[in-house]
Amino acid sequence: MKILFIGNTRLGDAILSTPIINHYNAKKNNITVICSPLSKEIYSNFSSVNKLIVLKKKKRGLHWLQAFFLLESVRWDLIIDLRNSLLSRLVRKTKIFRFSGKNIKNHKVDEYCKFINLKINKAPYIPANFFLKNSVKGLLKKKKIKIPILAVAPITNWKRKNWPIKNYANLINEILREKKNFFSSVVLLGSKNEKLFCDKLKNNINSGNVYNLAGSLKIMEIFELLKMCEFFIGNDSGLTHLSAASKTKTLALFGPSRDENYRPWGKNSYFIRTPESYSQLVEVEGYNRFDNESLLKTLLVKDVLKISLKIISKEN
Repeated sequence: MKILFIGNTRLGDAILSTPIINHYNAKKNNITVICSPLSKEIYSNFSSVNKLIVLKKKKRGLHWLQAFFLLESVRWDLIIDLRNSLLSRLVRKTKIFRFSGKNIKNHKVDEYCKFINLKINKAPYIPANFFLKNSVKGLLKKKKIKIPILAVAPITNWKRKNWPIKNYANLINEILREKKNFFSSVVLLGSKNEKLFCDKLKNNINSGNVYNLAGSLKIMEIFELLKMCEFFIGNDSGLTHLSAASKTKTLALFGPSRDENYRPWGKNSYFIRTPESYSQLVEVEGYNRFDNESLLKTLLVKDVLKISLKIISKEN
């Protein structure tokens, strides 16, 4: 079956949509994926994905025109369009699933599974990459990063949903002070643009075993690294969903985003949010999306520490 999959552009959404592509990941299927440079690493790992068309957004939707000319001139057996795009209306097809995503009450995983009529929800899943797994093992050995590892992704691409760096520093220092010595190393994760923020955090952690890996690893390398970690903590971000998909114990910090839609999914996934709901933070007079001030300041270190220690102490 020839399938055209028009995927998500953002990392977190791409990860949450993997139950769909995993459902169709069979030898009999030949899948072409249209995605962004950020999400391509997630989709490319599925064995039935034979072609990737990576698009960068252009003005006036011209990227869809670009995609149209890059596609095979065939009748697709199935189109799965997560972007509700013009493209899926132009190409020939036998069957189509077109996602509207208008239900704000359900989790994205619920929505995606219902979208393709799955009777039982599937969890986000990313195939393993054994070459990268061995590469990451070599990196840990080279940098002398010892297990058990605490992984932290303290920065997102939206400043309003970042927990303050000083709070992360206080939290990590409290965890490392625990008599049980839960962790031998701390790794800080993020993009190249987040390296300086992670350096600031590193300088405020009272340990010589903190490693700033921001900007030095690709997405799938981070995924393989997370599988080797004992615990992950981060804001509502793509790396948090990556950690949840790795089945590592994961704690997400929520403020100006909807946990009912985007909480990390899976057995070892947890979240804590500000005392204020999404509506109380965002749907209020004077709210400015482009302000630089964090909306997670009311989420206290002592509360995050309490739930962190509870999760860390749980047996897998």
